[in-house]
Amino acid sequence: MPDSPNLSSALGETVTQGRQFLARVESLAGAISTELEGHERASREWASERQALKDEVERLRGQVDALNGTLAELRQAVHRVGQERDQVTADRDQARQAKDAAERELAESREAAKQELATAAADLTRSREQLALVTRDRDALQTDQIQWGLDREQLLAEQGRLRERVSSLEADMATERTGHQALQVRHAELTEQSNKLAGDWAGRRQALAAEIAAQNEEMEQVRKSLLESQERERRVVSTGPANLPTAAATSEQSHLINSRLNTLVGFSSVLLDERAHALTSEERREYVKYLHDSAIKLGETVRALTGVRPASADPAAPPIDRDRRPPDILVADNDANSRQRIEPFLKRAGYEVVYVENGPRALEKASHLQPLAILIDGQLPPSGAPALVRELRKDPRTREIPMVLLAAPDGPPMAIAECEVLTKPIDRQQLVQLMVRFDLMADGKRARKMPANVLVVDDDPQAVSLVKAILKPFNVRVSAVDTGRAGIEQALRNKPDLVILDLVMPDVDGFDVVAAIRRDKEMSRTPILVHTAKNLTAEDRMRLEGKVESVVEKAEFQPERFLELLLKRGERRKRAA
Repeated sequence: MPDSPNLSSALGETVTQGRQFLARVESLAGAISTELEGHERASREWASERQALKDEVERLRGQVDALNGTLAELRQAVHRVGQERDQVTADRDQARQAKDAAERELAESREAAKQELATAAADLTRSREQLALVTRDRDALQTDQIQWGLDREQLLAEQGRLRERVSSLEADMATERTGHQALQVRHAELTEQSNKLAGDWAGRRQALAAEIAAQNEEMEQVRKSLLESQERERRVVSTGPANLPTAAATSEQSHLINSRLNTLVGFSSVLLDERAHALTSEERREYVKYLHDSAIKLGETVRALTGVRPASADPAAPPIDRDRRPPDILVADNDANSRQRIEPFLKRAGYEVVYVENGPRALEKASHLQPLAILIDGQLPPSGAPALVRELRKDPRTREIPMVLLAAPDGPPMAIAECEVLTKPIDRQQLVQLMVRFDLMADGKRARKMPANVLVVDDDPQAVSLVKAILKPFNVRVSAVDTGRAGIEQALRNKPDLVILDLVMPDVDGFDVVAAIRRDKEMSRTPILVHTAKNLTAEDRMRLEGKVESVVEKAEFQPERFLELLLKRGERRKRAA
């Protein structure tokens, strides 16, 4: 047995623990009672809530039944939607195929539309331009309409004034009729006088032509006599110096004879060719007076000549250059008689003649040959001369070629601007003169080579007038001086394009003039044309060699040759520049 004090303490501890346990049990029982009361309250609340849940379940069951019905309807709708989806899928495939076809068609349509758009743009541009023109025309028409309105008012006012004027004029007309009858009588008298004067002038002209022809024949005889005397003098000079004392007198006589011959030939050529040298009545009288005075002086000199004769010309003088191809003349005419009349005559005059029988051949030949002139029959097949002239003037290669119309005597009158007209049968002398004029003015290039400013240094006023008369148709400005010293001053001051110089002058001779001009730097290349009656010796020609362009002796003067030399000087001057 255990020790009793230890047992008592153990029992005390046990009782204490039991009391503590009972206290905890009692507290637990109280807590459980409280909790049971809470459970009862919760049970009651749960019962009420369960009843509410039952009610809610019944309500939800009704909703579920309704939802099931709705779900059945939805399932049917989904089935229908599925069918429609299948249909839409089939339709979509068809639509895709249609889309592909449509895209191809659209591409083709776009390409066509682009082309149509480009065409439309061009049409739009043209339409805009036309619209601009129409707008301008409309504005102009509106302006004109306003102006017309103003003009109409002015015209109406003027009409009123004119009516008043007409009434007064009608009153004056009766008075004027009387005066008109008197004028008719006076006109008849003047017409009769004019016809009489015309007849007198025609007779005087024929007499003048006969006088010129006689003077030309006399001049030719004098020239032959002069050549014979020069030949005799050459023989005398070759035998010895016995005749040297008379050389001065012979040179003076030779100078006078050559000057007068130059006047007769030059002025007679100008008077005979009035178509190329349009003259006033004062100029014509002046030139005829020159011819008359020169013929008298020439006759006196010839009668005064004895055995002493002028020195001969230098045999070393250069010959005239005539080695050029004859110019072509194109004749468009199918008239055999006309051809037989003019072709041999033109060939004898130094021209090459090419005939064609219709317009197309004339066009072809004209552009190929570049002829001096074209003669065209007025009735040339197939369309006549006017149509051929129009075609020739359209072509720049043939536009500047001179054209001559050959008109039938019984045909309609012909007049085309800048075309000469000759009536059949053709006057052959008139035709040749016309061709010579065309030859001198062959084309615009040669005409532009004519110098613009010419200085003539010559103490013979008739020689100066002759140069002016020849250059007048070419609009050349000619200035003249009568001494060598004045010629030097004028040349160095004005710098002319060409100097025409006589060698025999009273103060300073032509050789000194040439030397002074050539010393000037600006004038060292200016062409100098010696135009003299002096018989040049070999020494004279050596002094002029290389310093002058050409030498024209007045005794051998010809207007055509003179113009040709001027044109050639222009060519040389152009090459030198």
